[in-house]
Amino acid sequence: MPDRTLEDRVAIVTGAARGIGLATAATLLQRGARVVLADIDGEVAAAAAGRLDATGERAAWANADVADQASVAALVDGAVDRFGRLDIMVAHAGISDFRPIATNDYGVWTRILRVNLDGVLHCILEAARAMPDGGAIVATGSTNAFWVEGGAAAYNASKGGVVALVKTAALELGPRGIRVNVIHPGIVDTRISEFVVHNPENAAPILARIPLGRFAQPEDIANVIAFLVSDDAAYVNGAELTADGGMTAGVPFPAPE
Repeated sequence: MPDRTLEDRVAIVTGAARGIGLATAATLLQRGARVVLADIDGEVAAAAAGRLDATGERAAWANADVADQASVAALVDGAVDRFGRLDIMVAHAGISDFRPIATNDYGVWTRILRVNLDGVLHCILEAARAMPDGGAIVATGSTNAFWVEGGAAAYNASKGGVVALVKTAALELGPRGIRVNVIHPGIVDTRISEFVVHNPENAAPILARIPLGRFAQPEDIANVIAFLVSDDAAYVNGAELTADGGMTAGVPFPAPE
């Protein structure tokens, strides 16, 4: 029997043109939701929405820059105009850059913080405005929020900030029936991680730290997000849910000789 746990819900997914965002949009659609695929790359988002729903009755697309609150406000207003309400916001859009702190470029730093942290704030604020009857918001964090990597100061800081922001929003919006949670993906087979996932030399030492012995697929993360926005998670608020195959659980126990 098909899973229709999100029947008639209306969702926005940012960063939905590719990867985890696209997989999340597809999963929410499969479970009965109507979905707006939002991305700064509007052409790719439009093509993705067309592949998921050629009729355009249940999937729409929008060009949006989450770093710009006015753009997110227009996105939310457009979703409500198109589908009549908003029940779910998945604040997934994000960017990264790798460089040592000593060679930090403040332009890059600022852009990463504006997209990854300010962008989540904008999504929370604008979604909450359109959820008078309650709803569910999920932000994409990262294991980098608590298990940092050298060379990724801005990304690490932005994702750590997302955790504090989500918990604050959960405290303040919970009384209005709006649940706010964060998911921490580990290493996922997407463009941002292809230099690891598809390079055996880079992949081997990391896979050795993952008890499940594989990298995540975007659908692995999408399924967790779909749970968090569903009524099955009706009492989950202000939570951090890590989906990394056990990578950050601890130090792997060596196999016996």
